[in-house]
Amino acid sequence: MKISTETKFKEGKKKLQRAMSSRKYRNYHSLLERMAHIVVDGVVRMTDAIYFKELSRNGIKNAVRVLRKGRLVGKIGRPAAVVGKKEQRVFDIIHIEAKSGTCLTLKKTRELIENVINHNDDEDAPFSEVSMSATNGFVKRHPELKTGKPKNLDINRLAVSCRSVFKPWYKTLDELHEKFHDNPALMINIDESSTRVPTDSKQLVVHTADEKAGFTKEPQRMINSTFVAAVAADGYAFPSVILWPSVNLPEELKSLLSPTLEIWANGSGWMDNECFKRYALTVLLPFVIERRKRMSLENEHILLLLDSHVSRADPSIWREFQKQQVYVLTFVPHSTHLCQPLDRGVFAVFKSELTNRFEASHSSPSSLKRAAITDVLSHAILTVFSPSVIQKAFVCSGVLHNSSGPVLLKLAESSIYPRPSHRNRFNFYGKVITNENLLEKWENHLKMNIERKDEMDEKEKDEVKAVVDEKK
Repeated sequence: MKISTETKFKEGKKKLQRAMSSRKYRNYHSLLERMAHIVVDGVVRMTDAIYFKELSRNGIKNAVRVLRKGRLVGKIGRPAAVVGKKEQRVFDIIHIEAKSGTCLTLKKTRELIENVINHNDDEDAPFSEVSMSATNGFVKRHPELKTGKPKNLDINRLAVSCRSVFKPWYKTLDELHEKFHDNPALMINIDESSTRVPTDSKQLVVHTADEKAGFTKEPQRMINSTFVAAVAADGYAFPSVILWPSVNLPEELKSLLSPTLEIWANGSGWMDNECFKRYALTVLLPFVIERRKRMSLENEHILLLLDSHVSRADPSIWREFQKQQVYVLTFVPHSTHLCQPLDRGVFAVFKSELTNRFEASHSSPSSLKRAAITDVLSHAILTVFSPSVIQKAFVCSGVLHNSSGPVLLKLAESSIYPRPSHRNRFNFYGKVITNENLLEKWENHLKMNIERKDEMDEKEKDEVKAVVDEKK
């Protein structure tokens, strides 16, 4: 007996309804994916499925076609732009770029996918374009991939951000740890940070669909002042100094003064050799010695980490540290964003506090602006010198004994960018600068420079005198 088309349609509709609500299929994420599996499994015909009113015909057809090819079903059933080996190729390239620190933008990712899917031996094959929606779909299909705001990094930092640069430095550091028994209380990092309020021009805002994003109030750019800090790996903070750009200390800042914070009016607000020498020898070193004595560790060596800023280029400072059994290791230039504790945690929190708390009208007089920044600085300094913040910063930087692994794993083996050169300067970068041999070479180098300068000055005087005599 021949079954009518109408009867087949009714029976197919009933089967579809039972299958859609059955335990076997209701665990799929979307109705479209559920429908595709029901058709592919042969429960109902494609003809029965396309009459399902909640889904479009083309969506169902695309979803079934994609599923039969072993691919994932998208939200509207559209086949993925790149699959199989080509999909893995795209993912591998994205992974390599992220590993090197230069992540691809969504636009560059779209171009990459387009280049990969169009790379074939058939020169006459039509060119397939890839949309941004297909690019976003590729990212969403891979839980290992995410989108986020990149940080601005100059070319010099990119040049040293590789294992070939960091491994020797970390090896030197671990040798010092093994030699001096690795006491966190005697491991110190010193550096400085600008107190200018940073601005975030890329911050996201929420607005209604019928309005534009508008604008956000940005603080007026302030004159620079410098916050000098020193911390130990056990969470201890040594007394700090703020370098303020004035001849005399303003009244509004005097409320910040305490036994653990000094403010020096140095004219420029920037760190120079004179200010660093004063802080290192009159503030940091006496407190380091006192703390070691207070902990009954007088015979223990101290390890001090600091960057290679030009203000540190004075061997007379490190002679004094050497006398007190303080070993000083400098960072490789442009590498502190990865391996300096203060940069990895403490100063990041400091900048965040300044950004979130500082509010001053552009028309405020200077005294009110100083009062506003004073209030912000008191909260920021209190927050950043929390022991938990300091300890976490040392962990993240990988400077504790044998803890560099997580930092190195995120770096490529080498960098494609040339390393910056430091001509006509003594090389004290990434070295133990309290080493006797290095100090002697450093002192001789400076002595030769002074002699060379004197010779040039004398020669210039003779030339000027010869010209004057000739005119006479």
